[in-house]
Amino acid sequence: MNQATGPASAIVDEKRLCIYIPCYNGGQFLAHTVSRIPWASLPAGLEYSMLFVDNASEDNSWAEIERLRVGQKADAIRHPQNRGYGGSVKSAFDYCIQKGIGLIVVLHADGQYAPEELPRLVNELLANTRSALHFGSRLTGAPLEGGMPIYKWMANHVLTAIQNLILGTRLSEFHSGYRLYRLKLVDITPWRKASDGFDFDNEIIFLLRRYGLGITESPIPTFYGEEKSYVPKIGTPLAILRNTWRYLRAVRGRRSDPLYGRS
Repeated sequence: MNQATGPASAIVDEKRLCIYIPCYNGGQFLAHTVSRIPWASLPAGLEYSMLFVDNASEDNSWAEIERLRVGQKADAIRHPQNRGYGGSVKSAFDYCIQKGIGLIVVLHADGQYAPEELPRLVNELLANTRSALHFGSRLTGAPLEGGMPIYKWMANHVLTAIQNLILGTRLSEFHSGYRLYRLKLVDITPWRKASDGFDFDNEIIFLLRRYGLGITESPIPTFYGEEKSYVPKIGTPLAILRNTWRYLRAVRGRRSDPLYGRS
């Protein structure tokens, strides 16, 4: 097991890309998800590796990770306690920065986000050289046909409209987990102070916007299958709304904020 700790390195190589797979009780899906990664179709000229982060799973996830790593250029981090989704992403960011890896893709273990889209998304990130975050948007496609529950579709649209209004953006959604980051830009921001929960993905968009960094998107297909969602149905939307209010107060100078209080 390798555990990422310590301060971040100032030098990262954008010829190196890590496919980071966060996992919590996703052992039954891992092998199929990894098998779908189209390695041969990924852009040439990059050095690829994988990183698994197991967030104190209670199933066979760790055993599956160790099995899948055999013969692969893959590393793994095992959290002895569940650090939350945001905590898992932070471990992956720290790992990549310390290893000098400049690009990272978040590919969820349950296969909800299609690995087959990776070649196109990576090419788009490479083309958008000023983009700190490039993500796959479900809402520009046909999410309901892909099985997205109607309550999630509605909540996504409402929350996205509010957040676009506050940030002055025109993003199609704020809540997709299919994300590609350019770490030399992300590391300009105090991202370690963001939430350890599922609202990390939301906060990082606000943070990148606060620092004037690029955010781009493109359509992806939606697929909901047998995977179990651990995202709190009420708690996460409330946390997103609290973050929106927090950001608004910080940028208007009404409170000192460690995350958004940029001078």
